[in-house]
Amino acid sequence: MALILQGGMFFAIGQARSGTDETRGASRPVPNTIFRDSDGKLISNNEFVDIRLANFHHPDKTLVKTLEDGTIEFRLQRVPQEGAAAPQLTLQTIDGKILDAETLKGKVLVLNFWFIGCPACISETPKLNELAGIFAGTDSVVFIAMTYEPGEKVKKYLARQKFDYRVVADAGPAMKSFVFSGYPKNIVIGKDGKIVYWRSTVHAWAKFESIVRAEIEKPT
Repeated sequence: MALILQGGMFFAIGQARSGTDETRGASRPVPNTIFRDSDGKLISNNEFVDIRLANFHHPDKTLVKTLEDGTIEFRLQRVPQEGAAAPQLTLQTIDGKILDAETLKGKVLVLNFWFIGCPACISETPKLNELAGIFAGTDSVVFIAMTYEPGEKVKKYLARQKFDYRVVADAGPAMKSFVFSGYPKNIVIGKDGKIVYWRSTVHAWAKFESIVRAEIEKPT
C-alpha cells in the first residue's frame, strides 16, 4: 500500500501490508497501515480513498499517527454533508415522469451527478447500472441521474450508452441546491430526507451497496 501526498491530499493506492521492503536489495520492515473513519471504525483502503476524496476540493484534514507497535494509523474527518437535510426536489425525467416531494416521500434516493464529457462519470456507469440492478423491483428506492445538459443531447447519448438510473436533464438548478464541486457525485438520501452517503468516484462498491440496503430496511 502506498500513500501519496499531492496538493495537500492523501491518495491511497494498493492494500495495507506488513513485512519487508526489498527495494534496491535492502531488507527493511514495512509498517502495518490501518484506516479509520471519523468514528474510529476500521475501514478498508478503498473506503479510505472514497471518504478522503468525497470533497476533494477541501483541504486535507486526515490525522496521521504512529502507534506504539509501529503501525501507521490514518483517521479521517467527518464528511460534513452527511447527516444534513437534503434539499427538496422537483424533477422531470427525460421520459416525462415527475419526481416531486409527494412521489418521493418515504423513498431512499440514490443520486448521481454527471455530464457527457466527464471521463470519470462515464467509467463508473456500468457499476452504477449493476447497483441499480441489484435493487430492481424494490419500490422503496429510486435511482436518479442528474445532468445540467439539455434533454435532446442527453437522449442522443443514451441511445448509445446504457444508464439504468432515471435520467433528469436540464437539472442544473436542482444540482446547485446541493452546493457541491466536481463530478461525478454520488449521494444517498435516507427515508427521513437526510444525506447518509456523499462520495465522488467510488472504489468501495460493497460499502455503497450496504448503505443503500441499510436505508431501505429502516422503517418509514
